[in-house]
Amino acid sequence: MVATVGTANLDDRSFRLNFEITAVVVDSDFAAEVERMLEADFAQSRRMEPGEYDAKPWWFRFAVNLARLTSPVQ
Repeated sequence: MVATVGTANLDDRSFRLNFEITAVVVDSDFAAEVERMLEADFAQSRRMEPGEYDAKPWWFRFAVNLARLTSPVQ
């Protein structure tokens, strides 16, 4: 079994601008632990409802937009 752990995303910014890395680990026990961790995270997550972002406080939306300005590639 194989697991990958890291920051690299499959997008242009990750490939060209960001210094990101991912480790590929070939180990069944490690891969099973990563799977358990992700399943536990997914069990605590939920899908955002339409309009939920618009209902967030103004300062939250402002911070999101400010962070978007700092990204070098949109």
